[in-house]
Amino acid sequence: MNNTFIYLNGETPARRLAVAEAIAAATGARVVDSQAIYAPIFNVVDSSHPMNLPDAVWAGVDAVWNAVLATIETASPKDWSFVFTHAGYDIPADVGVYRTVRETAQRRGARFLPVTLASAPSKRALLKFEESDALAVADADAGRVAAQIVAAAGG
Repeated sequence: MNNTFIYLNGETPARRLAVAEAIAAATGARVVDSQAIYAPIFNVVDSSHPMNLPDAVWAGVDAVWNAVLATIETASPKDWSFVFTHAGYDIPADVGVYRTVRETAQRRGARFLPVTLASAPSKRALLKFEESDALAVADADAGRVAAQIVAAAGG
């Protein structure tokens, strides 16, 4: 797998990360975990109720996302691949993250593969991907899911 962005969307952080790490182990891709993106900002505020955080907090999170994506676009070797994790819901902010990651892949000339890690019905609707080749994977085993995603990504 060369110069590929895999965007893993799903509610459960541990499952997203387990699948991302299994993909990374199989391919050498770098993991960009949304929990790590949020940590520098969430660690300095009361983030026990993220939906109630002020806009300034989310602007800080966006700044971290943008810095990471700009670094990938401009400084990472072009043959590197990345696995992004995100709990993207059908709300404007999360759709914006998804589109920003996709646009970064396009500017970099990378393949972009969005994947929904399906699980029990969500209280909120997960975002819907615009790509026709988007995957939805329901298997609970991270290794099998990773293998299915790597195969779909051409790796």
